[in-house]
Amino acid sequence: MERFIIFLSNHQEFAINIAQVEKIIEYQTPNPIPESSEYLLGVIKYNDRVLPVIDLSKKLYNVASTHDEDRKVIVIMWKDTLLGLAVDDILGIRGYEDNKLEDAVMNTQISKEYITGYIKTDENIIIVLDTDKLFNLAQEDELLNSTEMPDGGIGDNE
Repeated sequence: MERFIIFLSNHQEFAINIAQVEKIIEYQTPNPIPESSEYLLGVIKYNDRVLPVIDLSKKLYNVASTHDEDRKVIVIMWKDTLLGLAVDDILGIRGYEDNKLEDAVMNTQISKEYITGYIKTDENIIIVLDTDKLFNLAQEDELLNSTEMPDGGIGDNE
């Protein structure tokens, strides 16, 4: 049985394998980064590190999230660093048997590289994301560079 964090983004249920998730934190307004992509909301301080925060709805649907009161940030391990995914709401942690999982390779007409599969429930179909494949190379460079600070400091002006 695989376990997943289930969450909402743009009224769609998504899942991320729990092995990729470090923590779920309350949403806090990120410090914007000049001349960055629209889906990169900015950075926040997280455990004395700079954490880039992505608006997942903006990245996947080009629609900004608007559900601020329930909004959360899923902190994931991504490319040997941490990344925050701003989502509309967390629905829970659930385990699913293999017979509920369908590999995305089986349905190539609607498959995107970052969709690894689908979870079929009685109520819905949940999209399983591969967070390592959410971004192209240029986008990856932008995100990885957003965590670098001069002199290795976080917000130090000295």
